Amino acid sequence: MGKTRRVVVWDTLLERGERGEVRLVVAHELGHRRYKHVARWTVISMAFVAAFVVLLWLLFHWDALLHALGAAGPGDPRVLPFVLFLGSMLGLVVRPFALAVSRRWERDSDRFSLDLTGDVTAYERTHHLLALENLGDLAPPKAAYLFFASHPTAPERLAAGRAWAAEHAGERRPGA
Repeated sequence: MGKTRRVVVWDTLLERGERGEVRLVVAHELGHRRYKHVARWTVISMAFVAAFVVLLWLLFHWDALLHALGAAGPGDPRVLPFVLFLGSMLGLVVRPFALAVSRRWERDSDRFSLDLTGDVTAYERTHHLLALENLGDLAPPKAAYLFFASHPTAPERLAAGRAWAAEHAGERRPGA
């Protein structure tokens, strides 16, 4: 964000990764930059925090709620457990939607990396190795996927890579 631009590449990738894999990962991260995912997520997060503050302001103008909490006013420390509880509950409601956005953005960046490098072999190898190294669940239960998966599963990513390859069959790709 701001004037600083940074792509982080882990030492494990640099140590064991082949040139194509490193290029693919950097291209993926550049996809996040290209589509402004960090900036967009920051704006979305700020909007949710602002909405939460407005909700709290409205709720703490409700005398019955303050009485139920045993609080003298919104600044009373006895409202803190309620604020944490409400934030946690709203977080549970919003979480599947936020993770769906994250998975979508990961897919967009995966496609960007393929469009930029044209290297399906490196794409498949990278996602296969990531699944092995991260001990990723290849077929998580639906609830676990909805509430915990910020990235598509390895089989989803590999299928997307194959679909991209079929879509671009016969094309000559420079630098692949």
